[in-house]
Amino acid sequence: MADPRHTSPDHPALQRARQAVIDIGSNSVRLVVYDGPRRAPFPICNEKALCGLGRDMTDDGRLNPKAVDGALEVLARFKCLLSELGDPLTLTVATAAVREARDGPQFVERIRALGLPVDVIGGGEEATLASYGVVSFEPGAGGLVGDMGGGSLELISLKEGEAGDAVSLSIGPLRLMQQAKGDLKSAAKIVEKALGEVSWLKAKKGDTLFAVGGAWRSIARINMQLHRHPLPVLHHYELNAKQAIETCELVSRQSKSSLEVTPGISSKRSDTLPYAALVLRTLIEATGLKTVSVSAGGLREGLLYRDLPDEIKSFDPLIAGAAFLGARMAPEPAMGGGYSEFTSGAFADETPAQKRIRIATSLLADIGAYFHPDMRADQAFDTSLRAPFYGVTHPERAAIALALYCRHAGSKSPGSASASAIIAMMPESEQKRATQIGLALRFGAAIAPKAPHAIRLCALEKNEKRLTCIMPLSLKPLYDEAAKKRHEALAGSFGLAAEIRTAP
Repeated sequence: MADPRHTSPDHPALQRARQAVIDIGSNSVRLVVYDGPRRAPFPICNEKALCGLGRDMTDDGRLNPKAVDGALEVLARFKCLLSELGDPLTLTVATAAVREARDGPQFVERIRALGLPVDVIGGGEEATLASYGVVSFEPGAGGLVGDMGGGSLELISLKEGEAGDAVSLSIGPLRLMQQAKGDLKSAAKIVEKALGEVSWLKAKKGDTLFAVGGAWRSIARINMQLHRHPLPVLHHYELNAKQAIETCELVSRQSKSSLEVTPGISSKRSDTLPYAALVLRTLIEATGLKTVSVSAGGLREGLLYRDLPDEIKSFDPLIAGAAFLGARMAPEPAMGGGYSEFTSGAFADETPAQKRIRIATSLLADIGAYFHPDMRADQAFDTSLRAPFYGVTHPERAAIALALYCRHAGSKSPGSASASAIIAMMPESEQKRATQIGLALRFGAAIAPKAPHAIRLCALEKNEKRLTCIMPLSLKPLYDEAAKKRHEALAGSFGLAAEIRTAP
């Protein structure tokens, strides 16, 4: 999946596609516009309104009239915005609140009158789409997907990226508040009963929960702040079961006013968050889940992934994202693939997981080119850390960032305390390897700066004593004093001597 030859902009997985999804949920109405590679689309516009369609429904099961009016205003705005964006292909879906409300069909007709062809999806389909979204970002994932919406919780079993058992439970926080009449103890009994009736959950002991949905992401953000996690990227943020339970208990004890002033938590979500925490804690305790991993992929991303050809689905999302971003930020897009091939000889003993990180880093090697020369190392470090890449853990992000820093600054590390904390997420062996990758890219950039044809004619070869650079005799003039020093620095990082060898 991480074959450097598959980085041509002509590859179907890397072709640019602008598309949008409107998700009409029980709590929020959201528009996300995506751009970038088809395999790993980047969200470029993310608009959300907490309309609360499932909040305070009437006694006869109808949607809250004020919420309906508010949602229609928001949807009219979305329609206007999409028109200004060139009317990209847009999928509009409605979930639990609309499908279960007595007046759901009438609301749907009013949405369609705005020019938005909305589909009301069932609980089973919602669960499947959530699993697609997680797998899109985490190929081959195994464990349990939990998609917490305002009205329902979708649970899906995953094994090697394939969905298995699935269930939709009416225990979203808005629904729980109504059923329990605002009493958390009563809500706890409802949740325990609902989860207890799902027999296959007992087999998930020791698995990872891929947490999807704004409420659970908010809980993870609180945990991130409590533990002063150095990288504020929610996707693939992991916490063990004990940490998750402790954070859920903390949220449950907080007053509405306390949650409203918590950084990163919407005031409109403050009254429902304790119920979302209750569900998460009960799910972990009932199943014996080991780890919670936050996923940025959910229903919306699942809709986009669902219709992709198998050839594109099988493409590594990290490589797709790195190739796309690198090609747009570098002066010469073809350099990324050239760097990848050039550096391979120095890392012949790498594992498949290490190889994909080296390839992704190579594709991003020149993203600092248009920044101020004094800031290139820092800008490349920060850009790679915070780019919307998928299929990458936080330590792997740190490895890419450190390698790109060293590509510009040599065998140094960023001096700030926050950068040091980020680098410390990696074991020392991976820190050393990231530095070596950066030095290899730095050497390659000295030989053939922004010259992909030349770098592809050169190669590295490593044995027990030497790190040899092999290049055509015609390119020997490129090996100047600066290149020689960088070659020696790279070889020295392996404890080897530097050697140059020319070929006819």
